[in-house]
Amino acid sequence: MDFDAKSIATILSSDTEPPVFLCIGTDRVTGDALGPLVGDALTRRFNLPCFVYGTLALPVTALTLCDALAFIGRRHRGRTLFAVDSSLGSPADIGKIRLTRGGIRPGRATGKDLPLTGDAAITATVAPLGERNALSSVRLGLVVRLAEDIASTVADGIREWQSCRSSRPSSPLAL
Repeated sequence: MDFDAKSIATILSSDTEPPVFLCIGTDRVTGDALGPLVGDALTRRFNLPCFVYGTLALPVTALTLCDALAFIGRRHRGRTLFAVDSSLGSPADIGKIRLTRGGIRPGRATGKDLPLTGDAAITATVAPLGERNALSSVRLGLVVRLAEDIASTVADGIREWQSCRSSRPSSPLAL
């Protein structure tokens, strides 16, 4: 699915409650900082009707992911959960942002066994799969640019969803 505002609004089209964004990663590894940077941008620059978990100040990492998912499950039951994370892939895909329906397995490319996360996922390929310490050698400028693009597109998608939601005719009263 294309990563654009319309696709985000489409995923949210049947929702009546604001979505949740779980921005996964750590600021201790440049290539893995995408999620926290997106979370920071969403919370600092945009006034959106959504919930955001995972920022530079309070990252959601491999160590805290299960607790975050349990909390979100209790607090935001029934809401669409977007997982946001960096990914590894082919050299030709570096810099590409993807939106997919269904969850992702964070940390899989680096050998971690973490739970399936999200109803939808936004990922950006930041480094080639299979290179030793690939996430550590990613240029910060690339990660920041991708995070800004993701946050801006998410903001536009949520605004489009809000606009469509508010322009829907209300149900007629039964007489």
